[in-house]
Amino acid sequence: MPKDRITGHVRTMVLFINKQSMKKIIFIISVIMGLSLIGCREKPVSEWNDKEIDAWFTSSLWKNELPMKPDSSINVRLFVEQNILNASAWKAAYKFLKETDFDSISPGRYDLDKSGTYATVSDYVTKNADTAFFEAHRKYIDIQYVPVGQEYIGLTLLSDIDSVKLEYDAEKDIMFFVKADDRQILADKKNFLVFFPSDGHMPCLRVDENDMVRKVVIKVPYIQ
Repeated sequence: MPKDRITGHVRTMVLFINKQSMKKIIFIISVIMGLSLIGCREKPVSEWNDKEIDAWFTSSLWKNELPMKPDSSINVRLFVEQNILNASAWKAAYKFLKETDFDSISPGRYDLDKSGTYATVSDYVTKNADTAFFEAHRKYIDIQYVPVGQEYIGLTLLSDIDSVKLEYDAEKDIMFFVKADDRQILADKKNFLVFFPSDGHMPCLRVDENDMVRKVVIKVPYIQ
C-alpha cells in the first residue's frame, strides 16, 4: 500500500478517535452538570449556603437586566429565598419593573399576578423626617422604586422599638412605630429597595426640598 494512503488512513483514524473522545468528554460534562442542577433543585433554598445564595443573586435577571439596580441594603438571602419560594409573583414584579414606562403610566393600582402581587403608582410631595414614622408589614414584601425625583427612606430593624404609634392593622397590613435610628438610603431612578417583614422603613423623606416625586411600590406576598 502506498505510503500516502497509509498516512491518510492513520489521520482519519486519529480524527475519528479524537471526535469520539470529545463526544465522551462532552457527555460526561453534561451528566455532571445535570446532576448538579438536580441536586440544587432537590435541596431546599433554606439550606443553601452563602456561596449558593450569592451565585444565584449575582447571575439573576434582577441584578443584570433591569435599568435600575438592587440597592446594597437589600437582604440578599431573603431576596433569593422569596424568589425561589414564590417564583410566579416575583416574575410578575420583575416584568412590571422592566417593561413599564413609568413616565407615562397613570397613578393607581395594578394587579400583576393571581398570587396577589400588585403595584401602586403615586405622585406626592416628600415630607420632613420629624413628621414621619417607621412602618412595617407582615403579609407583604415591599419593592420600592422612585422613577421620578428622589427621596430618602429610613431603614431599621424591628428590635428595640421606642414606641408604637399604631398597632398592627391586619386588614391594612401595616404598623407604625417610633425609633431613634437615623440610617437613610437615597432612592431614585437608579436603584430599587426591598423591605421584608423584618425591615422597618420610613419612606417619602425630603432630600433638599419638599419636592414632587413619583413612587412605585410592588407588593409581593411573603412566604414563611
